[in-house]
Amino acid sequence: MTRAGKSIFYFGFWVLACGIGLMFFPQFCLGIADIRLNDYLLARLFGMILIYLAIYYFVAGRRPAFRPLYVATVFTRSSALLIMAIFVLLGMAKPIVIGFTVVDALGALWTALALRADGKTGAAKLA
Repeated sequence: MTRAGKSIFYFGFWVLACGIGLMFFPQFCLGIADIRLNDYLLARLFGMILIYLAIYYFVAGRRPAFRPLYVATVFTRSSALLIMAIFVLLGMAKPIVIGFTVVDALGALWTALALRADGKTGAAKLA
């Protein structure tokens, strides 16, 4: 695996943990963010989607040819922090939710730095 691939692969474990939490323990997970629902079905479905997404991260991380996906995730994962900050500023979400997106932003930073390091060592060209 390239450095960037490893960052994607290991980030999949965070996504998997979030997915399992939402799918099987939605009331607890959403309670941390002070989100209360009458019906947790949508949260469970989102958890299922996160589990599937984690599988994609595991597969993509092991294949250097998926480098364009690695680059795309840098932008999408880092934007989550900005979007959640806006939601908090607009009063749509509690500040605690920013903590979850900090993990996304740090993962994006890790991938960005790994992509740069792979480019310098030529690892990206080995794909």
